[in-house]
Amino acid sequence: MPELTSIREILDTYGKYSGLTTGTSMNPLLHQGKDTIIVVKPEGRLKKYDVALYVTPQEKYIMHRVVEVHDDHYIITGDNLLAKEYVTEDMICGKLVGFYKNGKHFVDCENSKLYKAYSRIWVALRPLRPALFFCRRVAHLPKWAYGVIKRKMMKLFKADK
Repeated sequence: MPELTSIREILDTYGKYSGLTTGTSMNPLLHQGKDTIIVVKPEGRLKKYDVALYVTPQEKYIMHRVVEVHDDHYIITGDNLLAKEYVTEDMICGKLVGFYKNGKHFVDCENSKLYKAYSRIWVALRPLRPALFFCRRVAHLPKWAYGVIKRKMMKLFKADK
């Protein structure tokens, strides 16, 4: 068996990759070091709300959500970020199809109605994120609200078996 050195090589060879997440850009959906992602090599173009795995020119792997689809690029952002990224098709190497929350509960991104609702709501709330982030950092009021949202989302994912 050949030694594969990158996620892209694994996806090109086997069509599937799984591993623990790193970083906080996809909170509250995915948590660093706790959730195991399952990524496949995409067939065709990605759609709005898909979570793409792409490689930067510096060979860094980033997993963020597609918020707009254009003919020659995608606009992508992390669920926990404000900045937009412009990503071309050749940078995309994978698509999130599922994940294990805390290594236990499996969430199917392709078939879960609750996950799809979460994705649509989270993208729709994008314009409100600056206010939410401001309150979280300055007023510290939404910390409890953020916890309430997180707990409710966890209950939804647990109910979607």
